[in-house]
Amino acid sequence: MKKALFCLQNEFIEKILAERGLVDKDSYILRSKEEVTLSIIDKINPDLIFFPHWSFRVPEEVIQKYSCICFHSTPLPYGRGGSPIQNMISRGHLKTEVCALLMVEAFDAGPIFLRNEISLEGKLSDILNRVYNTIANQISLLLEENIEPIEQVGEPTLFKRLTGKDNLIPETSDLSKVFDKIRMLDSDLYPSSYINYNSLTLEFSDANFFDDRVEAKVIFRNKK
Repeated sequence: MKKALFCLQNEFIEKILAERGLVDKDSYILRSKEEVTLSIIDKINPDLIFFPHWSFRVPEEVIQKYSCICFHSTPLPYGRGGSPIQNMISRGHLKTEVCALLMVEAFDAGPIFLRNEISLEGKLSDILNRVYNTIANQISLLLEENIEPIEQVGEPTLFKRLTGKDNLIPETSDLSKVFDKIRMLDSDLYPSSYINYNSLTLEFSDANFFDDRVEAKVIFRNKK
């Protein structure tokens, strides 16, 4: 078995990896971007470094010295960039791919080891559960087998990382767009979709889409 180092930034992905037997108390795990340094990693000297759902830039000297593998939830080279799931949903896609790729200096541009299709149905927490379990499957294969990555082919399409302002539900009569805006942010890991009403902010979750309406849970907060 190859020696692996895991860089994990949320408990959700770590929990799934633990349930799948890929990490335990004896695993090498870094949980903050400040720990991802050559001096720390050299002491571990891993064969592979995994970065599942990692949002921070990895130092170039780490990428050049070690086999760093990240995961991206679009059918690359389509969809390089930030907020892949939200951008795929907002563009009307019903499915996406989880790609395991070798990290290079340019974001999401490295050769791909594995790619698997998943559904974009449901709220974000359901989608992330599919993504993370797919990542766990890919990590298992990468640890057990010697898989050669394949260079990406085709003209890349770039996605812009969404900010808090992008979570505002747009003024529209298209109920499907309202529904998608709510569900694509519906996870404890992300700020909720919202609208502003006078001095209040209304945050939405748990949406259901019917022919003539969208029903959702709403929280009223004083506007910050």
